[in-house]
Amino acid sequence: MFNLPDHLKVKRTWILLAILALVTLNCGIVEVVQMPSDSNSSGIIFVTVTPTRQIILNESLRSRPASTQPESTPAPYFADANELGKVLVLEYHRLGHPELRFQRTPANFRADLQRLYQSGYYPVNFVDLVRGLPEVPAGKKPVVLTFDDSDISQFRVLDDNTIDADTAVGIILNFHTQHPDWPARATFFVLGNDNADHFSVFGQPRWAKAKAQFLVNQGMELGSHTVSHASLAAMTAERIEWELAVSQHVIEELAPGYSVESLSVPYGEFPYTMDFLKAGQWGDYSYTYSGNAAAWGGPTISPFDSAFDPYHVSRLEVTSDFLNHWLTYFEQNPHEYYISDGDPNRVTAPGLEEIVKE
Repeated sequence: MFNLPDHLKVKRTWILLAILALVTLNCGIVEVVQMPSDSNSSGIIFVTVTPTRQIILNESLRSRPASTQPESTPAPYFADANELGKVLVLEYHRLGHPELRFQRTPANFRADLQRLYQSGYYPVNFVDLVRGLPEVPAGKKPVVLTFDDSDISQFRVLDDNTIDADTAVGIILNFHTQHPDWPARATFFVLGNDNADHFSVFGQPRWAKAKAQFLVNQGMELGSHTVSHASLAAMTAERIEWELAVSQHVIEELAPGYSVESLSVPYGEFPYTMDFLKAGQWGDYSYTYSGNAAAWGGPTISPFDSAFDPYHVSRLEVTSDFLNHWLTYFEQNPHEYYISDGDPNRVTAPGLEEIVKE
């Protein structure tokens, strides 16, 4: 193990103390949200698209079903399937005004979801892509919504315990309410501490644990974006392992029983060997990751393509121009996009003999 400089040893001590304080604080959060069942403030509420109606989670952070659609048996063969096609992994950061490179307005994000829905896309978590997209219905085109930095604009709880309807989580949940066949799926790559006002675990320390557990219960994914959002390319081996191990540990402390599997390295800057992204250990904390989302690269290749690298999955940074370009491109070239055959045990593509998925 490499020795840290003295100034990093001091920082490490403060970080560990911060983790302990966060865990202690989060214990209080559990007591706050786990109110008696006859209370009107028993947890997080989210405002639906009907202004006069609210959905209240009467049981603390009660989970929603993965889908409200009836189960169906996949067809034995889906003629237009192409499971060797490209997949869009969309990269968002903040929501707000005005529209900027790293900031999407709420109205534009709603429009993104509407266009994707009307075009036959189907949202999945990032880890689902790495696992081979096992739950995409026949005829649907998978798309991954990812959010970096755990900015408060992604998930804000208001003073009345409602979710801000203009944040990413509020928009996703309300869109799912309007369209039950569009699952509430997205991956949030969060930072591993909570020492800033608008970053790190969605910027509201009092709600950090409740937010993390809420997202997991809804079927969304929490992934690591490291602790400090520093470039892994300029770090020693021990510092890299500290960033990846502590981040995973803190997130899993926020959502007990949940396993963090996905990672997004800051700035798209990779360490000197990709082995660091797969597994490692720092002190008593060991970590493993199943995949990593890159910061750029456009549409990714299929997870069944022989060249697919789960630790270097391309993403599309969302701007109006970039997103419109690629959605229009795949409208004009539909044969190039991934279309599911609905069978998790088979790979189907034009001119390809049937392959049984492992």
